[in-house]
Amino acid sequence: MKRTQKIFSLLFVFGVCYTVFTAEACSQNLPHFKYCGVVLQASQLKYAPHDDVIYPAVFTTEKRIEKPLGKYYMYYAPHDAPGGICLAYADQPEGTWKEYAENPVISKTWEPHYRVSHVSGPDVIWNDEEKKLFLYFHGENNVTRLASSEDGIHFRYECEVINTKMFPSLSEASYGRVFKYVLPGKNNKYIMLLMGNDRGTRRIYLAWSLDGRAWETRPGAVMDPPPGTDQTAGAVLFLWNGKIYIVAHANNSRAAFNEGYDLYIGETDVSLEKVQPLGKIFERTAVFPENPAVMSPTLIELEGRLHMYFNIGSRLKNKIAMAVAE
Repeated sequence: MKRTQKIFSLLFVFGVCYTVFTAEACSQNLPHFKYCGVVLQASQLKYAPHDDVIYPAVFTTEKRIEKPLGKYYMYYAPHDAPGGICLAYADQPEGTWKEYAENPVISKTWEPHYRVSHVSGPDVIWNDEEKKLFLYFHGENNVTRLASSEDGIHFRYECEVINTKMFPSLSEASYGRVFKYVLPGKNNKYIMLLMGNDRGTRRIYLAWSLDGRAWETRPGAVMDPPPGTDQTAGAVLFLWNGKIYIVAHANNSRAAFNEGYDLYIGETDVSLEKVQPLGKIFERTAVFPENPAVMSPTLIELEGRLHMYFNIGSRLKNKIAMAVAE
């Protein structure tokens, strides 16, 4: 794979918006994302055990939740202990995002179900059959759990859905995102793309489920670190112009530990068996030249436009930012 080269970038002088085009994006007719700034940061929050918020998951409440706090809900968390799954809400995709007054909505202790050092990494999907929001999260990193809610605020503990025992040689199985997608030959409605730590190398793994509670897994990785990197995580399924892609953050940890993350994209087949690396779809320097990372993307169409929410900044000092496809 040729190293990604930025072929055009435009700085809007009276704002913090960049439009970034990459060679891969142009050749594959992929969307070009315009960076639009920070939408949530710990310094503005009441519940902020660390100067850090990560892993945004955005959900549309319209026609799903009765009398919601806002048109859109965003779930997020601090990274380190004690963590805590938190909620913010807004009526516009760019915000202003307001913190739910009683955060966290899920804590590190939930008797009698678990008592862990931290909870983090939330992802949400609406279950149409049950008319409930399913929220997936981890704590510790070797276990992914599920909670459900009818109002997006008050949650019922469901079960443990994924753990490292379901894969060979993994020490972590977390940071999963769930999508409605039917795999050929499988009796499923949902898939999960999750991070697995295989003896020090983080790769993307696959699980599938019919009801969102009971999951089966594929032992081998779906996606290895892209060329030029040695770690990858935070994957999302991205369907675009009749093709199937996976987007994830990746870096070369030998060059810079916990820095140097960009968002990479690869094209895959309907069975999610093989991923052809295509390079970077969004670079960390699109935020500002010295920005060390863009991580944990979530892609969602809001008000007729493709929005991407993601982490920026240094480890344990992350903020949540937004970009919009041109």
